[in-house]
Amino acid sequence: MPDVIRNPRRVPRAPARCEARCLLPGGGFWASDTTDFGPKGCQLAAPGPFHKGDPIKLVLTSERMKEALATTGKVAWASSRAPWRIGVAFDDPYLGATGHWFDELVKAYPGLATFQLAPDSLDATATIRLGPAPRVAPDLAPDEVAVLRALGSGATVAALRERMGQDWPAFEGVLFAMIGKKLLTLDAAAAAPLEAWAPYLGAHP
Repeated sequence: MPDVIRNPRRVPRAPARCEARCLLPGGGFWASDTTDFGPKGCQLAAPGPFHKGDPIKLVLTSERMKEALATTGKVAWASSRAPWRIGVAFDDPYLGATGHWFDELVKAYPGLATFQLAPDSLDATATIRLGPAPRVAPDLAPDEVAVLRALGSGATVAALRERMGQDWPAFEGVLFAMIGKKLLTLDAAAAAPLEAWAPYLGAHP
C-alpha cells in the first residue's frame, strides 16, 4: 500500500446529487442520483455490473438548474459487487459543457463548495475519526453510511482501505469528500464518539 493516498478528486468534484437518466445500449434507460459530480466525471449507482471502458450516455438534471446536461463518457471504474457503482469519465468533446454546468451548479448550491476543504492527500498512517455529530440528521448517501460504519470509533487510512477491500476505489473519493464536509475529521479534539452517530446510522438499512 502506498505511504500517501492522493485525493482522486484533485479535479473538483462536489458532493452533488443530480438526477441522471442513463441510456441503455438496447434502448430504455435507468435513473440514478449522482453521488458526486465534477467537470470531468461523476459517480452513479448502477443497475448491475459494468466494466471499465464501457460507454455511457446520460442526461443530468437538477431542480436549481434551468437546463439539462446531455453528455457521453466511459466507465472509469466499477464496483465488483452489489451495491453496484460506477465512476464515469466524460468524453473530451463535452468537457466545455460539463465544466460550465459544474460551475453553475456550485453557484446554485453554495454549500457544495465543501469539496475545496478536502486535503490533497492523506498519509496511510493518518487516523480518521467521526466528525462532530450534527444537531439535525444529515442526508447521508449509502456510500457515506458505509464509510461511517467501517470507520467505527476511528481507524487509520490503511485499516479503512483493508476493511473496504476490493471496493476501495469507489470509496476513496467519498472519504476525501466526507472530510471536506466535516463528517469526518483528522483532529482528535474535534471527533465525536460512535454513540453520538448511532441514531443517524441506525436510521439507515
